[in-house]
Amino acid sequence: MLKAKAKFIRKEMKKDPLLETVNRVFEKYNKNKSMILRVGIGIITLTIIIVFVFNRQASRQKPADILFGNALVSMDTGDIENAQFQFEVLTDEHGSTRSGKISQYYLGSIYFDKGDYENAKTRLEQFINSTSENILLSNGHFILSNIYKRESNQRKEEEHLELAVKFSSFAHNRNSLELALAEFYAYGGKEKMAMNIVQMILNLENLSSGNKKKAEELIGLLTRK
Repeated sequence: MLKAKAKFIRKEMKKDPLLETVNRVFEKYNKNKSMILRVGIGIITLTIIIVFVFNRQASRQKPADILFGNALVSMDTGDIENAQFQFEVLTDEHGSTRSGKISQYYLGSIYFDKGDYENAKTRLEQFINSTSENILLSNGHFILSNIYKRESNQRKEEEHLELAVKFSSFAHNRNSLELALAEFYAYGGKEKMAMNIVQMILNLENLSSGNKKKAEELIGLLTRK
């Protein structure tokens, strides 16, 4: 049964207009979102598509799945207010479903983009406390770390940065998060911990040019201290 589902994902996903729309949503997000929300966004695309296909097969289009798809279509067309409304309906009426839990993440990211950091924090904390989706958790923790940075709460900023690294599953994003953590350590009096991370990153094969440049900048910062 599992193999049959995998075959469906590979062969049928491209033929499904709604799933093509989901894919376009995140392509646009990847181009237009802030740097913070671009961390892990390509991975989230794949995760959401797989989750959405699974839900459609398992639940035969439950209301939560329909709302979730409609919300993503609204995001694709740039109608963020409508997407936000549908995500809110999802969390209010279907909060225990997989789509409802994922919607907490997207509400958090929408509020973050709007500068409503208190509501963003509330939604993201509800999300990370209700799901085991590691890829989404990583990005959720990273956004939370930036919210706490704005609040000058270094303890919580560090905590969520470390959790973002812990839950990151893909090399490029994990390296970016590790460098963000190294930078935090460098400015927080933990130079040795920062240097260990940076040296580890620079020893990796197939390191992206962006991460290599950031690591070299941190090396320069740390050697001047």
